[in-house]
Amino acid sequence: MDAPEYSGAFFMAGCTTILQQFNTAGIFTKPDCYVHLRNARFRMKNILFLLFISTALFSCAQKTSSRPTRIMYSENVKDSFEVYIHAPAGSDTVKNLSVFYYLDANLKSGKKLRELIAQPEFSRKAGNTIFVGIGHIGNFHVLRRRDFILPAINNGDTAGLSAEYGQIEHFYQFLKTELAPVINSTYHVQAGNNSIMGHSLGGLFVFYCLFKNDTLFKNYYALSPSLWIDNYSIYRFNHLPKDRKNKMNLYFSAGSLEIFNRIKAGTNEMEEFLRKKNYPFLDYKYQVHEGSTHNSQVEHSLDYILKQP
Repeated sequence: MDAPEYSGAFFMAGCTTILQQFNTAGIFTKPDCYVHLRNARFRMKNILFLLFISTALFSCAQKTSSRPTRIMYSENVKDSFEVYIHAPAGSDTVKNLSVFYYLDANLKSGKKLRELIAQPEFSRKAGNTIFVGIGHIGNFHVLRRRDFILPAINNGDTAGLSAEYGQIEHFYQFLKTELAPVINSTYHVQAGNNSIMGHSLGGLFVFYCLFKNDTLFKNYYALSPSLWIDNYSIYRFNHLPKDRKNKMNLYFSAGSLEIFNRIKAGTNEMEEFLRKKNYPFLDYKYQVHEGSTHNSQVEHSLDYILKQP
């Protein structure tokens, strides 16, 4: 069972009134916590104001239920997302909290994660971590292909095959330049200790983040990643150098029965690739869960992940 939601009729009524007032100034498009950040580049004079409003909204919803904490509009993606936030008690004063971002928050893997972090055996992890889930609104079959699949590479240039396929970089920029800054300004987070988790196509996105050689995330969790997509083009996006200074941690997994969906073949190949590369800054673990399928292996992987420090 999910953690109880720290909200009610009084909060919603008060929040709606406040947002209606700001809506007259053109800041918000709807009075129901639907935030439209109009300028993707954020003019300096508006930064403090926008962060103040975001902080107020997030702090009003410290815990999340099966319903999203808020709906957030992305200027990068030009679409809205459900955002689920589960923060430990006293998170407004606790310092050095880790942030754990997870994809498909309103699908099976995301729901299972929220179910597990409410259980006592995972209280240690849940007690020092803010879990931030992102879920699509609408046809997730189409939207996941838009946000989690790699673009084509032609003569060194990258481009999505269409507006609904291969726009992965837009979603990455949504996390980096829109969602993460709001979370960081709301809570006392531990700098440089963000995690990202995804399942299936979401797992492919996790490897895209890893190979970007960026510092947005430190810990990467890819459950049954669809590495085979577009003839294993993920390897063409590897920008990891041998001399990277920042440490990275990677966990990826598959079910032993994931044969015909090509998942296990892809993860086996990735393990061999990483073994040969032998990156000194990358600590990785690969698990194959015996007797498990694409969906049934998720809980086994989550059990391992949530028991890590």
